[in-house]
Amino acid sequence: MRLEFLGAAHEVTGSCHYLRMGEINLLVDCGMEQGADLYVNQEIPVNAAEIDYVLITHAHIDHSGLLPLLYSHGFRGKVYATQATSELCGIMLKDSAHIQMFEAEWKNRKAKRTESLASVEPLYTMEDAEGLLKHLVPCALCLNFSMTQLTPVANS
Repeated sequence: MRLEFLGAAHEVTGSCHYLRMGEINLLVDCGMEQGADLYVNQEIPVNAAEIDYVLITHAHIDHSGLLPLLYSHGFRGKVYATQATSELCGIMLKDSAHIQMFEAEWKNRKAKRTESLASVEPLYTMEDAEGLLKHLVPCALCLNFSMTQLTPVANS
């Protein structure tokens, strides 16, 4: 078993922890940093397509906000969360995608007025958020979740 603290190790935002158990690759949270970026979060040590599961502790953006980005990079595993967290993620991740797309569009319009050639792409899109939400698995109480029930699924 290997555990790596990828985010929120030196600060309270951008929570992300990678756990490898045998052939299973699992993330606990996949959060977006908020506020000043004082510490650089570590990259996920495997390709997103190789991640089998994500466990979300709660819906705050600093714990779930990068899930659509993970999806855009190839993640197709299961995301386990409580029913309430799943419902909130359904709202918050689409709202975050809307903000990402709006800000990129605004910056691109502004760049055209100043004749800047730099094009800005959104961190992720609404399609990424909606695609990710199809992988959410709401559970009554994830405290009853057994790690021994997990099997590798990313490469299936």
